Amino acid sequence: MVGVALATLVGVGLRAVFVGDQSLGYEEVYTASVTGHTTVTGVWHAVRATESTPPLYYLLTWLWVTLSGAHSAIALRMVSVLAGAATVPVSFMAMRRFVGNRLAGVAAWLCAISPLLVEYSIYARSYAVFVLLLTLSVWTFGALLERPSWARWIAWGAVSTACVWTHYFAGFTLVGEAVVLFAKLPRERVRLLVCSAATVVCFAPLWPLLRAQRGNSSRFAFISRASVTSRVEGVVRQFAMGTNVPVAWLEAAGILLAGGAVLAAVVGASHRRGDRVLVWLVVATGGLPLLAAVSGSGDYLLPRNIIGVGVCLAPLAAGGLTRWRGVPLAAYSAACVATVLAVQTDWRYQGSTDWAGASERVQALAKGEPIAVMPAMEIGVAGLYLHRAPLRGPTGATDIWVIVEPARSAHQRGLTAVTTPPLDLWGPGYRAVGEIDYRGFRFFHLHADAPGVIAPSAQPGGGPAGGPLAAVLAA
Repeated sequence: MVGVALATLVGVGLRAVFVGDQSLGYEEVYTASVTGHTTVTGVWHAVRATESTPPLYYLLTWLWVTLSGAHSAIALRMVSVLAGAATVPVSFMAMRRFVGNRLAGVAAWLCAISPLLVEYSIYARSYAVFVLLLTLSVWTFGALLERPSWARWIAWGAVSTACVWTHYFAGFTLVGEAVVLFAKLPRERVRLLVCSAATVVCFAPLWPLLRAQRGNSSRFAFISRASVTSRVEGVVRQFAMGTNVPVAWLEAAGILLAGGAVLAAVVGASHRRGDRVLVWLVVATGGLPLLAAVSGSGDYLLPRNIIGVGVCLAPLAAGGLTRWRGVPLAAYSAACVATVLAVQTDWRYQGSTDWAGASERVQALAKGEPIAVMPAMEIGVAGLYLHRAPLRGPTGATDIWVIVEPARSAHQRGLTAVTTPPLDLWGPGYRAVGEIDYRGFRFFHLHADAPGVIAPSAQPGGGPAGGPLAAVLAA
């Protein structure tokens, strides 16, 4: 237990130190908007209008910011930080029934230092809570396999309900658990049916919400733009070493170590009952969404949507990593911690661009002048930090500032400045009379001799999500 406590402290440290370093990102601004409502009804309707996941995470974050009275980036991310830190000891408790105390302790350590889990633990979205609840589900599931009782069945049903109220993909894991319980506990099938039926009943209020969210196809269109093959590759890379690993050889080493350890466990799973159950849960949690994507019945496959797989992979990887006197574990741990530190301390590899710093600089320059934002999808983030509202109609101006956000292409590991942004979107009368660079951002000051007409957006269909290329904030 001392080792688990130390792993938890490391997990807390890696998350708490960096929670406020990054500006809110594009998706986190939606969380800020949803949780800014004053009533539960307002939160519910906002989730229906803007989100593609269930409301439990947003309700928890709304409760936190309402009680604390804080709406900073740290406050918005606090629920995720707490959930990510709690996952470490909970993963130990969940996995020791399957692989024993020693490997469960290693699995908890891997959850503490996982670059992917650290990243989503300092991200104001539902994924860290999703991981924690799925881990609790595996814990109650293992308790049922060990010694079923009504108390344990009720606990499993309650956690299952919380899971599906946090992320729809939890259903895949719960189906996998139900199949195992049906096969392993024939005398408990009536209780299984009762608990499963209760979970379905508790899901019923979410059904209209799910239908409304699925009816807005624009929320999911970006997923299918990438091939299934590239997304499966992303699953392997991110689960092993997270996103945006700065150095190619570091990422390759981590993938080889983690992948080899998991493969060894899968090959040897036929001899270990606990490993067989975990492999089945991995197949249910990750394989069923992959099958749905390949078959065309529902293509929502993304690494973050199946992030719960990592908790079941950790104890499988632990067996292989602890071989040869733990040398592979030491090497993989060093790679993970180095990656977390490198990513979280360098703006080029962080998940969010520094809109707070960029806005502070351009705000001091663009006094009384409209500010255009490229790409247009970042208008919400820019408006939040610049304290400006989007331009509602055409306006005349001789000067306009253009903020061009840095980009990361498929072949780049770090953010870089856009080299040739189009600056003629507001007509030939405007010319660049000044430029400032900051952390990959480029600020252009455009001036015209005579007032030109500035539209609220420019070049429809030219943006990365099919929207306009640029949008304008009012002066």
